[in-house]
Amino acid sequence: MRRNRLILLLLFVLSLVLISFRGGSVSYGFFFLTVSVPLVSLIYLLYVLFTFKIYQDLSSRTIVAGDPTSFRFILRNENLFTYSGVRVLFYSDFSSINGLSDLTEYELQRGDGISRETTLTCRYRGSYSIGIKAVKIEDYLRLFSFTYTKNPLVVNVNPRLIRLDKLSGFDVSHVSPHQSHAVSSERDFAVRDYIPGDSIRDIHWKATAALGRPMVMKHIGPEEPSVVIVSDSHRLSDDERVFLPVENKILETLLALALYFVSESVTVRSVTRQNGPVERVLEGSDSFDNFYTEISSFAFRPEEDFRMLLLDVESSPSLLNASCIYMVTGEWTPEAYALCDKLGRSGTPVMVCLITDDPPVSVGDTLPALTELKIIPPDGELKEYL
Repeated sequence: MRRNRLILLLLFVLSLVLISFRGGSVSYGFFFLTVSVPLVSLIYLLYVLFTFKIYQDLSSRTIVAGDPTSFRFILRNENLFTYSGVRVLFYSDFSSINGLSDLTEYELQRGDGISRETTLTCRYRGSYSIGIKAVKIEDYLRLFSFTYTKNPLVVNVNPRLIRLDKLSGFDVSHVSPHQSHAVSSERDFAVRDYIPGDSIRDIHWKATAALGRPMVMKHIGPEEPSVVIVSDSHRLSDDERVFLPVENKILETLLALALYFVSESVTVRSVTRQNGPVERVLEGSDSFDNFYTEISSFAFRPEEDFRMLLLDVESSPSLLNASCIYMVTGEWTPEAYALCDKLGRSGTPVMVCLITDDPPVSVGDTLPALTELKIIPPDGELKEYL
């Protein structure tokens, strides 16, 4: 396009030189030709721009991340002139369309049309624009181009549900209810540090005297096993390209862990913040279905500080008495380390699932006792890391 404009400019300058030094009808005719050609091209381009028709359709406005969805777009010439140099540009940051490219250029005769039926796949959970982003139109001589912005398709994308066959990392066999019911009917205890709010009746006086600090009995016999999943709800950035992949993987991890333990008949407590601490208890498949529906519309917010959530968890004795705790977050903080250390000293194992492409250099060097760390890239396949 730049080359064609330069050629036209040189011809225009040449026509002025001819008029100045030679004159005559040929020189003036050449001059008016160099002036009229870009003017006609511009008028043609404006005509196409204002009469242009393109349609797109998606089989559903609510889809699941990673699942292909039927997509169709139709390009038609319903006007008097041939369309030339038409390119269709697509949203590509968070979705992909099978078999369609921004580089394809279409030319349509009068009455012609192009229909493309394919599939569209969204990468991340959330609400964002997909499909046709804009249409770029050029004139025959490649002198001018206009970009026509198409009204976007906005979809609600639900998180993908990953079914895990097993979990790597620390041993979770003790969480199985079958293992729990196999223990002796006698009252068995472990001890942990006293937490404000614990019942005085649970204080283990011998352990308290021996260790020099208050210790309480942690029941490990007839109690039903339970797993706590603490998930971050803090929005890390204002940039969709930054926060969408991380938020998607946080929810994907939360759902995968919850589904795994519910399938093993283990009670799951999901703890997060949504204008304050929110705890959801999952027992059975029906409760998980409702949980998935709630999580699909879950909102991450800048004001939901993960450190506040950790303080909520730390002050809840019922949560700290869990068989194990999973912590799913996009950032590693000193408060997270302190909570893991406290849980480890009380005998509760913690698995930290850190969703990031750029983990702190020393994050895995000095972990507290009974704490394991899994770094999961936002675009990583979950089964390879859990």
